[in-house]
Amino acid sequence: MKKTPIIFACALLLAACGKQHKAEGIVEAFLDNSLANKNYVVHFGNLGSTDKIGDQQLMKMNAITHKDDPLFKKPVKYGAYKELGSLWFLRSTIIHDKDTFIRTIYLHPELRDDGVMAVKEN
Repeated sequence: MKKTPIIFACALLLAACGKQHKAEGIVEAFLDNSLANKNYVVHFGNLGSTDKIGDQQLMKMNAITHKDDPLFKKPVKYGAYKELGSLWFLRSTIIHDKDTFIRTIYLHPELRDDGVMAVKEN
């Protein structure tokens, strides 16, 4: 009987690590395709989720990235999904030359490969 909670905790931990790894892979592929300069190093925070981001906020963040963010080449391509409910997010520290950029990258709730929904400058 005492093994059940330990097994459950291990399974939960493995599932969480799998999502973190998948999210990091999605973001790395997005950065490889979207950054103006390919010579960068990225470090990730812990994967989190939020249900406080709506379509209006996503569009606003995307417009700012398209217009003002020198880190990204234009146009930046995001996943085209509507009415998502909750999103995953991954805080990313991008080091390019001697500059450090911190961005929060919002991901589709199902962690789809083309599921980067928005980038927010921190």
